[in-house]
Amino acid sequence: MFNKDKERPTAATADDRLSLVLSYQRSDIDERKLKKFQGRLIELCDEFGYDVVGQVEIRPQSRQRDNTTVLNASIPVRLRDSEDEKRAGS
Repeated sequence: MFNKDKERPTAATADDRLSLVLSYQRSDIDERKLKKFQGRLIELCDEFGYDVVGQVEIRPQSRQRDNTTVLNASIPVRLRDSEDEKRAGS
């Protein structure tokens, strides 16, 4: 109780635990399928009028209770303005 100053911060422990879980879960996912999925997400953004403006990240997470995998995608996008859409459509 009084040794809290000497203990490792909770956030650092949580980060380590998360890194371990993610590296374990990634081994269960076919990397080629993830790359194809990533490419399709970029195509969909384009079809819906968004420009992808950064790195697309896909993080698989396994759920033990129902034996499924959840894919969390982070896609930085910018709404394409109407002038860009007119030029792209021409």
